[in-house]
Amino acid sequence: MSQAADREFHAACVQFDVRPGDVAANAAALQAGIEEAVAAGARLCVLPELWATSFLPQFDDDVVQQAESAEAELRELSRGLRLVVVGSNVEIVDGHVYNTARVWDSGELRGTYRKIHLFSPNLEHRRHAAGHAPCVAETSLGRLGVLICYDLRFPDLSRYYFHRGVEILAVPGQWPEARAQHWRTLLRARAIENQMFVIGCNRTGQEPSQRNGEPMAFPGDGRIVDPIGDVLAAGYGDAGAVVAPIEPRKVRTMRRILPIARDVRPDVYERMFAETLPLMQAQARKPQDDAGTD
Repeated sequence: MSQAADREFHAACVQFDVRPGDVAANAAALQAGIEEAVAAGARLCVLPELWATSFLPQFDDDVVQQAESAEAELRELSRGLRLVVVGSNVEIVDGHVYNTARVWDSGELRGTYRKIHLFSPNLEHRRHAAGHAPCVAETSLGRLGVLICYDLRFPDLSRYYFHRGVEILAVPGQWPEARAQHWRTLLRARAIENQMFVIGCNRTGQEPSQRNGEPMAFPGDGRIVDPIGDVLAAGYGDAGAVVAPIEPRKVRTMRRILPIARDVRPDVYERMFAETLPLMQAQARKPQDDAGTD
């Protein structure tokens, strides 16, 4: 780690009500939230999942163009304010719709991550294509990894980041109130088991379910958790910035006190994985079936 990346800094969850298809309103809310975060000293901002558009039955060309313009404005905001910013947005490639997070560092693209685990209970697998690769971004604030919402339930991906030396895990999300306790618990679990800072940004407001149209409430409970598992800051339903100091030395201190990387048993895990891989393959939805029926 560079000396610059070793210094303490402030991070923020920039949470707001993400309105479906209303890119202009979402961009305005984002701007206000980032300004609040910067006023509180933040140098890293994590945004909600699909912050420009939210989830839509389909993404027409006009909405996609607006979302792309909003992403370009976010890049320039990152450049002008010298911020590291992470948040997912819609991305269309060869006719496929991806839920894609970008890591901007003072306007420079440091990493791109397409959501790997699509949330089938809300039919995300029918409208989006799945990503296939994690993202380790080398930023001015340290080595950063990215999950998006449902990815939080799959510890293998977070463990990959641990072994790659990630110090900060950014998690843009749209996690409903009905399972809010899972969100809060999993953020702490990922921080503790991987000895890293975890910054999960959840949205506020309500939105109809893509499956049945029933309203879903979102608690706006963005959280910043340190490698010990302490919650440094938490949101409580209001739009705005949730800010806390990040001390990078805590990561190395915890990894020295509890030397998990040294004490792992890859010989045992290799046998376990060989036994369970056929079961995983049999149970898993195949990527080419992501747009099919449940």
